[in-house]
Amino acid sequence: MMDFVTNVLKIFGIVFLRFRPIPRIWNVWLVGVNLLCLYFIAHVEAQVVLVTTLVAVTLQAIIYGRSGFTRALGITHLLWLPMFGWMATRANDIAVHSDLQTWIIVLAITNTVSFVVDLADVTRFARGERAPHYRWN
Repeated sequence: MMDFVTNVLKIFGIVFLRFRPIPRIWNVWLVGVNLLCLYFIAHVEAQVVLVTTLVAVTLQAIIYGRSGFTRALGITHLLWLPMFGWMATRANDIAVHSDLQTWIIVLAITNTVSFVVDLADVTRFARGERAPHYRWN
């Protein structure tokens, strides 16, 4: 369990402290937009975002523990596809709450941009670029 917590802290440490300025700012935005689910937690959509985020972070900690900070970490964001597919079926319910709808639109745009970057990273990993590209220590 301690290794898991350590891996999560290392991942966030790398992202928030080791990344170059532009990727760091982007990741602060990405995490912040996703964590806004806590503000909307009374809505089932926010609960699904929270669970999806926790599952993704758990999988990232496992991947990190096995291979370090590799481009494979981005594969966990595949979880966003079914999440947003499900949300699309709830568009009418979401539209009733304008603030929730605005957040979900911003979330969808943000996560889509991140997903495109992740797709490129995972492709590079699959093509053989497997060395960790950031280290905590």
